[in-house]
Amino acid sequence: MFFSLLKKFLLANIFIVSAAQIQTVQDYTKQLPFWGTSWNPGNDATESYYPSFYVGFAPRSEYPSRIHIRTARGNQTRVSVILDEQTIKDYMYDLVYRDNFYKEATSGSRPAVNVNVKGDVIPQMDFFSQIVNSSQYDIQNSVQSNLSAEQLYKKSLETMIALNSNRVFMIDLDLNKEYARWQTVVADLLQGRSPESVFTADAVETIIALNSLVWGRVNITEQPNSALLAKLQATATQALASNSSEQFAQQATELFAMATGEKYQIKIIDQNGKWAPAISCVQESCSLNYPEFTAIYPTGSFKGSTNDNFGNDIPKFATPGLWTFLAHSGRNVDNIRDEPFYGWAPKMDFEEIHNGFHNPAVRFNGSNFSKATREALSAPEDHTQLWAVKRGGVSSGCLRLSLGHVWEMRHVMPVENEKMKQVYFFGNNSTDFDLYDINGDGELEVMGVEYQITYDTKGSSGLDKREGEDLLLSADSREAYYKGLYGSKNVFEKRGDSFVFNNPEISFPSHLDYKKKITKTSYTMQGQFPLYEQVYEQDKVQFYAVNNIDKIRIRLMGRVRGCAPDSDKNACGESAFAQEKKSILGGN
Repeated sequence: MFFSLLKKFLLANIFIVSAAQIQTVQDYTKQLPFWGTSWNPGNDATESYYPSFYVGFAPRSEYPSRIHIRTARGNQTRVSVILDEQTIKDYMYDLVYRDNFYKEATSGSRPAVNVNVKGDVIPQMDFFSQIVNSSQYDIQNSVQSNLSAEQLYKKSLETMIALNSNRVFMIDLDLNKEYARWQTVVADLLQGRSPESVFTADAVETIIALNSLVWGRVNITEQPNSALLAKLQATATQALASNSSEQFAQQATELFAMATGEKYQIKIIDQNGKWAPAISCVQESCSLNYPEFTAIYPTGSFKGSTNDNFGNDIPKFATPGLWTFLAHSGRNVDNIRDEPFYGWAPKMDFEEIHNGFHNPAVRFNGSNFSKATREALSAPEDHTQLWAVKRGGVSSGCLRLSLGHVWEMRHVMPVENEKMKQVYFFGNNSTDFDLYDINGDGELEVMGVEYQITYDTKGSSGLDKREGEDLLLSADSREAYYKGLYGSKNVFEKRGDSFVFNNPEISFPSHLDYKKKITKTSYTMQGQFPLYEQVYEQDKVQFYAVNNIDKIRIRLMGRVRGCAPDSDKNACGESAFAQEKKSILGGN
């Protein structure tokens, strides 16, 4: 089926690493299915399902403005987090705190959470603990050492990079190069008209001009005020003039700082080991330097389709536009549902009719989870259940992620309801791509992910729509898979093992589209842009058993938060978690 792709992966797993031998995150990952998550239910399962909690290594940010969530054509969701100095310094302490809390919650004669289930699940909590305590990363020793702020930042960032392979990027943007690209966009927008006449009368062109200043890193969510409009007009005038590059670069950098507010007002450690601002200009040379975490998740969408400009039939999104997360009455933002097929994982809604992000909600079991599929996915032999998300039409309007990715997305966001409700979700039009410079090298790419699963459901109503069939793993036929996903006519070209996209359309969701199920502002980027395919992050979750499903306790497991000793415990989220923990579990 697709054994050629997985040959090396499977050979590496012939000798399964025992729990006592887990030393690296790579050892941990080898214990998990290649795509999706699997288990074998026992007496502790509820209708064959278990609740779960996150045991991965993504950072948590308490700064809503520094979290960017975007779903785009190709059915993937990108979560990018600007890593400020406080988030980085808290990172190792958070890992240790989580490890200690998980042990506390799962031990004793009457544990709050029972991970010793009567069934068969992968002991991922144990793997997580072994990584936190591994000499390979030296986390425990580091948090107990008297490191300076600079040393702590450096060690924490190194650890985050090591534990999140190919998902932490050191952004080093030459802003002058970005501004040169912007000059072309501005000239194309204005077509000989004055900036004053365009950037006051046309809200759509104003959004395009602001968002394209540093591509993908300016995302206007509020209506521009008069000061920002005046700065845009002045900078656009300078962009079209032949004055000194130093004057233009300075003007453009001031516009960038004004348009992004606090997002990039952070500090980094420079090459000399000293604190420095992320945005800097030396004479006419300006740059943006900072670390960024980016995860890309395969995503299921509305069970329907639409056509692009070339007549390609592609998956449709039910909720494009700009949204914020909701706390439904009595549910909070985590919105733990009663229905077992949601797996008691967060269902993070952004629309009042309950459209949001949740788990795959389609299960493969017994006869429709074949031995060949199990072997191809490297799932344990005795596992009879599989959750895997479909990239394409599968839902009534929600966006579906793999179970581990739902938990990870929730973990990335702030602990508190009020802060999480300030995080924006950017929903592209169904025909528009996510064009982004993921590693900060100045080159834009179409965002994607290495994941080629499709399937159907047994029926379209009742529980039949929660049971999958005709599972197809298409890793050996990527081109055919992508033709079905992106469209076969005039969209992309195959070059060797890579794919290049032609003149992609881009969405700029903004205040114009807030809660409106539409993104008015699209722009066609001329040229050819390669497809970036992030490696699938394997699902890092621990299944557990509870006699009576306690949704409040389950919600607590997604809000675990610890911070560095000198952190403001209110600002970093530790106090909020501690208070909730005490109210639910008692004790200190």
